[in-house]
Amino acid sequence: MIGIPVDTFVVRLNEPVTPHKIESFAEIVAARGGRIELITKSGFVISIDHDFVDELRALPIVGLVGGVFMRRREVPVIKKVVTTETTPQS
Repeated sequence: MIGIPVDTFVVRLNEPVTPHKIESFAEIVAARGGRIELITKSGFVISIDHDFVDELRALPIVGLVGGVFMRRREVPVIKKVVTTETTPQS
């Protein structure tokens, strides 16, 4: 699986979060290839390509957007290694 570079941002809204705002904001973020990681009383933690951050800052409901860290979105492959060891017998 190829990961896409994304930034994780804290987005604080001007008003408290409501179910309608969650739906609207989730659609905006998903349309740009991102996702909401966490919902709080006053905003969201989202992962999205940093090219779209200026669009988010321009939304009237957004009060603040701050970057958290850079990561790659990918699912690690976990392989189970089975070893057969023989113990010397006396």
